[in-house]
Amino acid sequence: MKVPKPRKLSSGNWFIQLRLGGESISVTESTEKKCIKSAQLIKAEYLSGKRLSSKKNNKTLRSACTEYIEKYRSRLSPSTIQGYEKIRDNNFQCIMDKNIYEFTKDDIDEAIDIECKKKGRSGGCLSPKTIKNICGFLFPIIRKYNPDCVFEIKLPEVKKIPTKILRPEDIFPIVKGTSIELPCLLAMWMTLTISEIRGLTKSKSINGDLLMIVETIVDVDGKPVRKTGGKEEYRSRVLRIPTYIKTLIDNVDGDVICPLSSQATNKRLQRLLINAGLPPISFHKLRHIAASTMVAIGIPDDYILASGGWKTNYVLDRTYKHIYDIEQQQYTHLLDERFMDIIKNAN
Repeated sequence: MKVPKPRKLSSGNWFIQLRLGGESISVTESTEKKCIKSAQLIKAEYLSGKRLSSKKNNKTLRSACTEYIEKYRSRLSPSTIQGYEKIRDNNFQCIMDKNIYEFTKDDIDEAIDIECKKKGRSGGCLSPKTIKNICGFLFPIIRKYNPDCVFEIKLPEVKKIPTKILRPEDIFPIVKGTSIELPCLLAMWMTLTISEIRGLTKSKSINGDLLMIVETIVDVDGKPVRKTGGKEEYRSRVLRIPTYIKTLIDNVDGDVICPLSSQATNKRLQRLLINAGLPPISFHKLRHIAASTMVAIGIPDDYILASGGWKTNYVLDRTYKHIYDIEQQQYTHLLDERFMDIIKNAN
């Protein structure tokens, strides 16, 4: 019996999307032969009339996740697809292969408890934010077929922990003259993310003293993928390049401005900070430093939002704004003057 050709997923499983009677039915199996056989069996049941009476009450959460991913694959970024597939293949495994129509609130609560106790990459338990992200993908899918079981489910509380971040004066002398000086300045002076920095090229991104976010690079299954535009529409922005950074860019060999991977950049920054006796921070925290610096010197929020590509004041206020205790009253310098003073003092 003829069925569509199976496609191998990044998880290693095989997938076929059937269309029977106007309905989409996803088939996922561990091998290509099993996938074809299962699809043929489902199609045979449908043609014999048996499938119609039982189809609605037989859908696993795993197949529902796969169906969602395949339906919106053309609209999702590669990194988003990878994230969704990782959730499908690694989280909520105690109910992933159970009938979604038979889920109860106890089933969901148990699955969340298991995730809360699971060890993360750093050795500790998964964070409340990670649990929330997992449920943010799975709950709408479950709700489509069984809305009652996810109604008023209590998730772990995401607590905002006050953080004391480093200052530009702390970081610049440490990274000056190293292979990550340029990416660090692009992040903490010009607010660029690591994916935006990795996507920069002289031929497409630089026009005189202007820098344009026209491409980004993200890692999918451990491999760099270049895509057009920013992470979001409002991230595709044009920024003026400070003279000091422009000189660093001009001195880069080749077209790619920052060829290092995000992992290598992050590890080098943390190693330099530790060697200098400072607490290690992630590379992304440099964007926090950029926003905090602009707040500290009195730059208006609208300018900060446009510069960093932040969509709303809520994101800026909750995530990126930090006030330096020793600088609360020092709002007299502009951003470039501030960084040029830092650079001069480091010489």
